[in-house]
Amino acid sequence: MRDILQTERLVLRQLELRDAKAFSEYGTDIDVARMTGSFPHPFPLLAAEFKVMDLLAQKRRGLAQPYAITLKDGADDMIGVVDLFKRGTDTLWEIGYWVGRPFWGQGFMTEACAAILAEANESLGADDRLAGVFIDNPASARVLEKLGFERSGTPEFYFSMARLKKAASQNFVLRASP
Repeated sequence: MRDILQTERLVLRQLELRDAKAFSEYGTDIDVARMTGSFPHPFPLLAAEFKVMDLLAQKRRGLAQPYAITLKDGADDMIGVVDLFKRGTDTLWEIGYWVGRPFWGQGFMTEACAAILAEANESLGADDRLAGVFIDNPASARVLEKLGFERSGTPEFYFSMARLKKAASQNFVLRASP
């Protein structure tokens, strides 16, 4: 996949260790952290650095394609992340994402996800894509539905580090066009 993806309002660039500060700052917001499976709460800088290094290690193994989301007309500061990842070498690519609270409700996530999915189809081949959202996060479900994902199966329970317990999650699938 290309190192930089551009949309009308965003630049998606390769994630870097310097992004750990924004990870920590935005991820410490409990309303951001609790909607992810992997953010602890609070989210200290050291944990954020580890998270970035882990994502980069997964990228080197061919199991992740993490991008920092930045504003096209602003600084190069990360406002969120969009990532394609695989749970194993023989599994489908899944999409995961988050954006800092100041950027909620502006359509940035739909725009970023559309860009990474288009790039994935071009670079990795058209295939089904997976996603999951906690059921108490209807905004994230709307993002997926706008992108053409459909609910798949019944809700399951998935662990959330910030909640320190499992929470109901809905799986989604985006079917590849024949």
